[in-house]
Amino acid sequence: MAFIIKTDLYRYLEQSTIDQLTDSTDTIVTEAIEDAEDRIREKISPRYNLTTEYAKTGTNRHRGLMKCAINLAIFNLFQRVHIDVLPEGREFAHQEAEKWLDDVFKGRLNVTLTTNDEAKEKGWPLRWGSQTKKGNQSF
Repeated sequence: MAFIIKTDLYRYLEQSTIDQLTDSTDTIVTEAIEDAEDRIREKISPRYNLTTEYAKTGTNRHRGLMKCAINLAIFNLFQRVHIDVLPEGREFAHQEAEKWLDDVFKGRLNVTLTTNDEAKEKGWPLRWGSQTKKGNQSF
């Protein structure tokens, strides 16, 4: 079962608009949702166990992850028709979803998603650096 379903999209888009975008075909909605979930998996699965997260249902689902998935799915529905008709708010929501995924992956956000416990993945992202080199000041 998918992490989000068609009725979850109604939070941000009216049912009539979804039906217009998909010609009232539920398989198109399902594909858009699957594409959104795959995009999320591509971005943050190295750090987080998305199999566990996607298995959650109802109010147990992470709200930030749901919002991201919904916005990506709606963007996929609009993109299917024509990118020219994409409303400005939908483009902004897509950019915010991508930014959220980047921030989650890089550890800039403190999220309560289930992490991978594999030893090889501890410490992501790696950080390194050194002090500024001081030269010899002989005149």
